[in-house]
Amino acid sequence: MLGLRYMSLLKRDWPSREVVDEMVVLDEIRTGVNRGGTYGLFGAPEQFMHHARALGARFVRVNLFWSQVEPEPGVFDWGVVDSLVDQIEEDDEVWVTVCAGSPWGTRRATRFLPASPAKEPATYERFVSALVRRARGRVRFWQCEIEPNIPMLWSGAPDDYLEHLHTFHQAVKQVDPRALVALGGAVPSAMTGDEKGSGAGWIGYFDRVLAGARDRFDVFDIHPYGDPYQIPAMIDACRRLMDAHGYGKPIVASEFNGPMPTAFPGNLPYLIEALAAHRRQALGESAIPEGGPLESKAQPGVAALYERMDELPETLQMFLSGCSPELEAKRVRMSGRDIVMRTLLLLAGGVRRTAVFQLAPESPHEADIRTTRALMFGTFALTDYDGEEVGRRRPTAATVELLSHHLRGVTEVHRVDVAGAPDVYLFDIRREPLGPLIVVWRQSAGFSIEDEPSADFDWPWPLPCAHAVDAFGAEVPMKIADGRIHLPLSGTPVLIS
Repeated sequence: MLGLRYMSLLKRDWPSREVVDEMVVLDEIRTGVNRGGTYGLFGAPEQFMHHARALGARFVRVNLFWSQVEPEPGVFDWGVVDSLVDQIEEDDEVWVTVCAGSPWGTRRATRFLPASPAKEPATYERFVSALVRRARGRVRFWQCEIEPNIPMLWSGAPDDYLEHLHTFHQAVKQVDPRALVALGGAVPSAMTGDEKGSGAGWIGYFDRVLAGARDRFDVFDIHPYGDPYQIPAMIDACRRLMDAHGYGKPIVASEFNGPMPTAFPGNLPYLIEALAAHRRQALGESAIPEGGPLESKAQPGVAALYERMDELPETLQMFLSGCSPELEAKRVRMSGRDIVMRTLLLLAGGVRRTAVFQLAPESPHEADIRTTRALMFGTFALTDYDGEEVGRRRPTAATVELLSHHLRGVTEVHRVDVAGAPDVYLFDIRREPLGPLIVVWRQSAGFSIEDEPSADFDWPWPLPCAHAVDAFGAEVPMKIADGRIHLPLSGTPVLIS
């Protein structure tokens, strides 16, 4: 009876028919982690799945490159594939993104990026078939490229990608009909340093792809970097794009994190040169080193930031290696809040698979920190290398583990409108067999969030007791009286169970 009363207290919109249809394909909600941009490409493939499980991850994404598996025509090296497959346990759900980077098989010769169409589609099909056969039954999702709308990652037009996808889909399904094929990820303008971009670039690209892709993929992948509060709009845009072509597919998010330096408007005047270099590379106007991060040299725009670090605003200093411990700790807390917020906004939008980027750096070897990639993404790793193996946790990992623990058994997530408080984000979470869970926070200004006073908040609560912790695991003082829970509310998410 308490459960029924609880459900009646939380008024919500039920999922649309499209979302219900998606549940047939993705029958449960799983949250997890993204290993990173590469695995075993710039070093030996390490053991990492046990670290993902320790964080509570039940969904893990890994990127593999054609050059790793078939370095020469017809010569297969299964070391990296077997290293991955041997780590997979029964309850793990694994997603492999296959990147067509080959020094001999693709139009753009490279062992890394950008991927490009195969010189001979039949050769590419044989490669994909062999790869899927090697991991058949152990990998559930196979993705065709990372983000095809970013020239840095895919050198080809939408029509090229559509033909590439057709070959990929055919190869996967012939070998493992139960596997699911994921469309290359849609990423907003924040990826190219435009935090407030209109999104016209990715929308236009995928509109052209979706027009001919209906029977060539099973799930639509998004990578919602940038403003987390734009996530509902991005999900809606993806659904409308598919609907315009007469179909719907499940939406997943295999990569996300934040914030980036571009999230703070005051940083932008200092980032002009760095972002210009980043955009040139993202748009394919300057090459990515074959050795990836290990061969990336210091970029003048970023090197200049380090030379004048003490003169920069704190909102930018905190993204630079060697900033004060106080600023680093503040950025870590911001990242923890961000992960919780993005995850809940995604799940409430009907997304049933999420993966935080990234579990660990690309390689145990030192890379130059004075690059735009390091500036934009270098703070996201949840763990560090200990020698040649992934080992030491970074502080944000604790938030991922805490959230995973609270989301065990989750079946549905709904945002609930709070009358008269549009800045309050409250989520009702159903868990089986666990009891009710509420996650709530107040939308606040990013950097000054900890300086804002908390507000008194109360909400119906049908149980005689509750436990409330914030995104960092700290106890939140609260009391229950007359069927309502009372607690201080701020910009830090609170998890109430």
